[in-house]
Amino acid sequence: MKNYDEFYDFMEQYTEFYNEVLEVEREKADALLSNDLTLINEVLAEYQVWVKRTEQYEHRRQEMFKELGLEGKSFRAIIESETGDCREELEDLFYRFREAVVKTKEYNNKSLEIVRENVKTLGNVNYDEGDPACYDKHGTLPEKQFSSMNLLDKKA
Repeated sequence: MKNYDEFYDFMEQYTEFYNEVLEVEREKADALLSNDLTLINEVLAEYQVWVKRTEQYEHRRQEMFKELGLEGKSFRAIIESETGDCREELEDLFYRFREAVVKTKEYNNKSLEIVRENVKTLGNVNYDEGDPACYDKHGTLPEKQFSSMNLLDKKA
């Protein structure tokens, strides 16, 4: 592969980045389990920064792949086009990258499940996480739709 070192170095950085994201996901899940609202707010604020950094890394990856003529190819397809030591190095890196991404997703799913359970515990059994319009522009809930909700949920 032309520019192999550039590709490998970037993907190694991306893998290390995902290992850091994995730690943030663990912290987020632990915070959600703690029920400590101050800690939850701190972790979620930090988490937003990591989401943005992830978007930036992915954008850089796409740009680099385009520059190297790898646009539209998966990491796996790139590995399969290599031979010898390069292929072995890339496979090792691929498995480390995949493990970090998979574990990150697992922790994120765990956090979502914790949130779902907490919402149910609060008595909001009919909560629809796909409904982005829970509050109107004044920060209140429509009375007809949510009349059985807790009083604390009625004002933003």
